[in-house]
Amino acid sequence: MRTLLCVLSLFLLVTGCTQPSKPETKAKSAAEDPLCNPTPIRHFDGEQQAKSIAEQVDGIDHAVAVHIDKELHVAIHVSNFNRLRLESIEKEVAQKLKAAFPQAKVHVSSDKKIMAELQKLYEMPWSAQQEEACKQKKNLKRIEKLMKG
Repeated sequence: MRTLLCVLSLFLLVTGCTQPSKPETKAKSAAEDPLCNPTPIRHFDGEQQAKSIAEQVDGIDHAVAVHIDKELHVAIHVSNFNRLRLESIEKEVAQKLKAAFPQAKVHVSSDKKIMAELQKLYEMPWSAQQEEACKQKKNLKRIEKLMKG
């Protein structure tokens, strides 16, 4: 009897002292996310214009541009001896794009990984649905972090 009483009191002590589990917070919906409110818009004409401006600079073989809302990301491919003046080529492209798109925040990179990521995003069809558009904008933000600025 005494053992039963000890076991029962120990059981009550253990269950009474545990903290109640907190309900898990739900993930933010796309409507609550500040990146996605209002629905992101992709500017295809701006992408084509930015691509042509970048490819006109001497030393650039190929360029990819993605323009979502007020963010313009451009990746350039520079080969051979032109890589020796890579920094000046990037600056020249950035200056020309900032002049052509004064309302946009311009990001230029010559990294091959960034080029591949932007190419995937460029080829992906744009959805007018808020959730899909939000995913693509978040993907662009992830690429921007890889660009370091």
